[in-house]
Amino acid sequence: MSRFLYSLLVLCLSCALSPAAVAGDRLSIGRILEQPSDYQAKVVTVEGNARNVSDIPIHRGAHRCAGRAVYDTQTFSLQDESGVIQIGTAGACQPNATNPVLENEHIRVRGVVVADEKDSKGSPVIYADAIDRLTP
Repeated sequence: MSRFLYSLLVLCLSCALSPAAVAGDRLSIGRILEQPSDYQAKVVTVEGNARNVSDIPIHRGAHRCAGRAVYDTQTFSLQDESGVIQIGTAGACQPNATNPVLENEHIRVRGVVVADEKDSKGSPVIYADAIDRLTP
């Protein structure tokens, strides 16, 4: 009987902590901007509105796409209530394989933070692995 209660307790605690873990996954942009070295080469999730969306012309990928053309690559700024950070997307090996980000679209981005030490401003960039649309 005590094994059953222990299992039940573990199950209840797991369920109780899951929403907290999910809610804690998203970071504010301001937090990354304050201490970019703390997030260097780490995967983060941020949410905000896309600004200054720029499409990069079709180009040849060195390792990606086996040196063939890369389509739908974009850069844009992501703005939340705490700041603005640059986002880069890798594009796709086939035309029209991705859904490009639109100006003012509310999105959630999961990606790797890279802060260039040679950049005098030390401005970090997030290279997106996944983009979720939150705008209805």
